[in-house]
Amino acid sequence: MKAQFTFLSGSRAGQTDILSQAHIAMGRHPDSELKFDPEKDLDVSSRHAVATLVGEQYILRDIGSTNGTFVNGKQLTKECALATKDIIRFGPNGPQVEFTAIPDRRPSGAGAPAESAGSRSGTQVFGGQEQARASTPPQAPPRPTKDRQPVVPAGRPLGGTTARVRVEVARQTRRLRLTAAGLLLLLVGVSGAYLWQTHETDRRLAAQRQALLGQVDSLMQQIGDLSAGSAGLRAALDSAQLAAEQLKQQLAAAPNDADQINSLKRRLEKAIRQQRTLAGAAALDAHGIAAANRDAVAMVWVQFPNGKIYTGTAFAVRSDPNGGLLITNKHVVSDSNGTLASRIGVVFNGTNQNFRADVVKVHPGADLALLHASVHRGFPVVKALADSTRPDEMGEPAAVLGFPLGLDLAGGSSWAHEGVAATLTLGTVSRTLPDLLQLDSYGAEGSSGSPIFDRNGSVIGVLYGGQTGSNGRIIYAVPVRFVHELLAGE
Repeated sequence: MKAQFTFLSGSRAGQTDILSQAHIAMGRHPDSELKFDPEKDLDVSSRHAVATLVGEQYILRDIGSTNGTFVNGKQLTKECALATKDIIRFGPNGPQVEFTAIPDRRPSGAGAPAESAGSRSGTQVFGGQEQARASTPPQAPPRPTKDRQPVVPAGRPLGGTTARVRVEVARQTRRLRLTAAGLLLLLVGVSGAYLWQTHETDRRLAAQRQALLGQVDSLMQQIGDLSAGSAGLRAALDSAQLAAEQLKQQLAAAPNDADQINSLKRRLEKAIRQQRTLAGAAALDAHGIAAANRDAVAMVWVQFPNGKIYTGTAFAVRSDPNGGLLITNKHVVSDSNGTLASRIGVVFNGTNQNFRADVVKVHPGADLALLHASVHRGFPVVKALADSTRPDEMGEPAAVLGFPLGLDLAGGSSWAHEGVAATLTLGTVSRTLPDLLQLDSYGAEGSSGSPIFDRNGSVIGVLYGGQTGSNGRIIYAVPVRFVHELLAGE
């Protein structure tokens, strides 16, 4: 049995893989048999799902993916037997493949052995030489006469043919009994060895599971300690604590299955690495970064020709007595058709005054826009933009200043009297690409355009969105080099 997968969407759309392995791993990891692009198919987990050949069917199961696995539109909650034409989707909005079962075909006539030369009637083969069998019945002994009595060979009783048959039957029966006894002893030995090995495997897996549960308890304690002393990391720590609790429940309920326990072990190792990076983020001078940059962050109000109003975030990079320049996302000030907002206003942190702003230009290849705000006295700007050649480091701590949820926050409607207040959240850089930064932090509607700062208080990116299904815990940002490109010539 072979499995054919035809890619219907995603970076490999139009391609087909035919696989004959009994165990087919699926994901963005290089060791996967069914591979997805590690940089483009981001809805697919590194180790997402696995199909196992059982008899004449492939059985599909999800192995703890982030976004889930769907068969014909229904999310897997347990194992699923695949049938030809089944559509598998990796994540609610991820790439799709069509499964086709290809049965093995034996050549015609297989399994029907040809008649050997030695099986022809009247001939028996021994060691390659033929010996002719008697084709005529044995002649009857001569009838006894008055002068002639039958001669009986010495040692052979009358009726010798029957006796010889009985002796041969007894000999063959004894041989069969010995063979059966030997096979029974072998079966008992193999069964005993199998039961012992199964017992040892169960004992070892149970011990491994208990050790992992102990590690999860320790991890949850460390996360709790961090939560007590770091309000800025609250969102990321809540997410980590929830993931640890789910992992503990799954470990406690997992059967003594090596594949499942190893999969949970890998998830625990990832959670421990995340906790260590969060601990590094907790050591960030969040108060100093906020004090130096908060007043340069503004809530953006946009109204489109159809009358709809939205909010986002912007931050000031240049200022003079006649106003200055701010950075935000292109999608904040334009709709999906590229139509710019008819009215734009900015309200800086700690104030309740709405200043008019206009779009100066947008970046041709990145989700960035440059605004000019008319403020006669000028306004504060961020401390610094990081150098465009600065390498971003995996695991480095970061801080985000913005207005997640905009006016939907409690008390948001009273901004005209009390002013707006930017929210500080901490996180860590979890992935770097030439045109993208990924962080474990928090973001929501209204956060778009928020500046992301490194440990030195310099802007390293501009938040623009997040991973579907992560509840805002995994966010994406435009690297700062595109900000430098947008400001060139201004």
